[in-house]
Amino acid sequence: MSERIVNHFKYGHGVVKQSRYKDFELLVQFQDGLTRWIRFDELEQTSPKPQIASLATSLPTPPISEAFKSRRMIEAFRLGIVPYDCVEDFTFGRQDETKELMDWLNSEENVLLLIGEYGTGKTHLQHHIYWRALQERFAVANVSMDPNEVPFHKPKRVYSHLIQTFRYYSNESKQNKEFRAFLKEVFIRGFFKDHLYFKYLIDKDTDETLWNWIEALESIIRPYTLNNLDYINLPGLYDYSNTVNIYCYLISALGWAAKEVLGLKGLLLIFDEAETIDILFSSPQSARARNFLKALILTTQNDEILFDNSRIVYCQRGIDCCLRGEGSKIPFIYKYPSGLKLLCAFTPINTLDQIDELRSNRRIYLESLNDTAFRKAFENICLLYENAYGNLKGILTIEKHFQDVMKHSKYTRSFVKSAVEVLDLIRLNQRDG
Repeated sequence: MSERIVNHFKYGHGVVKQSRYKDFELLVQFQDGLTRWIRFDELEQTSPKPQIASLATSLPTPPISEAFKSRRMIEAFRLGIVPYDCVEDFTFGRQDETKELMDWLNSEENVLLLIGEYGTGKTHLQHHIYWRALQERFAVANVSMDPNEVPFHKPKRVYSHLIQTFRYYSNESKQNKEFRAFLKEVFIRGFFKDHLYFKYLIDKDTDETLWNWIEALESIIRPYTLNNLDYINLPGLYDYSNTVNIYCYLISALGWAAKEVLGLKGLLLIFDEAETIDILFSSPQSARARNFLKALILTTQNDEILFDNSRIVYCQRGIDCCLRGEGSKIPFIYKYPSGLKLLCAFTPINTLDQIDELRSNRRIYLESLNDTAFRKAFENICLLYENAYGNLKGILTIEKHFQDVMKHSKYTRSFVKSAVEVLDLIRLNQRDG
């Protein structure tokens, strides 16, 4: 069997060794000798896997590229999601919402709230705006909030996840690139020499230890070695909940550079499942979580208070930030303007009206899709499934099975998952029969 060769935007070329979760994640051995589990939609196939003969030999076999794309989408549908690069091909019944999202993206407004119940398609629309923003020449970063893994009261973790998903279109390479390439382009143009953190990577961009530090991949505040003190003078990346000024400073610098140095329109930050801030509502962590979200909103809006170096002023405004040590010297905003836009997805929660900075911002309310949109989605899933497996032609009654799925699926995510399950049963029953 020939090996599957894939390419990852960060790790380069590698060989697929294993798969799990129905091929949603692949174990890839990369050229650097390390083996990593990677989501399949983050990989590009550079050599096709061997084509397996279709059970329905009378049906024409689609080109391998089309079959591979269809299979990728079907495997993602099993989890109720759509691959990032396919989201524009699989959006139905959201013309008004997508238009409003694009109007906001190209407006002077900085903050937008996307509100809807679980399963109504908030994540899908965020993926949509993610790719549209890249096409519109924004840098983009997104994070799915989690009360345990990525909570709002842990600014360092939030920052680290944003860095890992950071993408922008490089005019130099004519490709979508990641965080490290972004900083290198800014360095080449002679900027960030005065940045309190990024300046340490100038002329040292081959130092993997420094990259791990600035990407907040380590739990320690700064790297160290046993034999020397090479990194002792680095400013700390603290894991305390009140160090919001440090991470707003870092993020705002990326937004400023995107707009003022690389000629992009700015940096779009997308926060999915932001309602997790409400899970901590009755605990001390809740105030810390709201504190970071508040600081990030004010940074995005270039609020004048953040240009005041007095920590007393911040406290009077209700912002808790680092008041001791070197962290107290870090401002919230690197330079004006921050170049940031902020999109937060919430379920309807009381917290939205209890945080002043959220109450006044623009909102899009997302309702469940209508039957017409669901039917178009189902027809498209059937077509993709046929391209992927080639086993449905002549045996599928679309209307009957569409109604079966609709009986048990009220929301978009569950509908997509149920549709694939129904098609799986049809295919397997045909094979067993």
